[in-house]
Amino acid sequence: MSKPIVDITPKNGAGFPWGGQDANKFEQEWSMKPVVIRGYLDHNKEIKIEKKRNGERGVEVVTPFYTHLDKNDQPCGILINRGWLAWDLKNFRHDRLNEVTSVTGILYRGDASTKYSKPNQPLMHRYQTVKPEEIAVVNQLPNEEEAGNFMIHAVDFDESTRTIHPNVPTSSELQSFTNSAERHEAYERMWNGLTYVGVLANTAMWLYL
Repeated sequence: MSKPIVDITPKNGAGFPWGGQDANKFEQEWSMKPVVIRGYLDHNKEIKIEKKRNGERGVEVVTPFYTHLDKNDQPCGILINRGWLAWDLKNFRHDRLNEVTSVTGILYRGDASTKYSKPNQPLMHRYQTVKPEEIAVVNQLPNEEEAGNFMIHAVDFDESTRTIHPNVPTSSELQSFTNSAERHEAYERMWNGLTYVGVLANTAMWLYL
C-alpha cells in the first residue's frame, strides 16, 4: 500500500471509476490501492454487521457516504466500512458528530462468499456478512448498481493518528486479516482433508478391534 492515494470522488453528473467496466478486472487492477473520497456520512442509515475479532463479539459499522449528484440531481454515494466496535460499544455515538468528511481506505467487494457465510436477515435488522449488493438496496441508494459492486474499507494509513471508535485498521493490519475467497477455499479443503483422515483412522481402529 505504498502507492500514492488516488482521489475517486466523482463529479456531479458522473460516476465511479468502475462504472461500465468488468468488475473482476477492475478489482485486480485496484486491489489494495489506497483511495480517498470526499462527501458526507448518513448515520441514520448505518448498518452494523455482527463480527468477532480475536474471539470478542462486536460489529463492523457500514455507513452510506454521499459523494455527488447524478444527472437527475439525486444524491449518490458509496458504502463505507468504518471499522469495528466491541459489542458493548456498538451504540457509541461520539463518532456521529462528524458528517462532512473525507475517507481514506481501499476498494473491496465485501466479504468473500464461502459455505460458512451466514445469510443476512434485513427484515429482522440482523446482518452477519458484509454484502454491498444487499446493503445498497436496503439503503435505497440511487446508484444502487455502482454502490453494490464496490465499497470502501476505511484504513488508517498514518499509524500515528489512529481512529479508535470505530477501530479502523492500519494498512499492515488489514493485509494480515484480509482473506481472499481462494484462501477460504484452501482452509475448507484442509479441514475436509483432516476430517477424511480422521474417519479413515477411526474405521481402521474399529476393524482392528
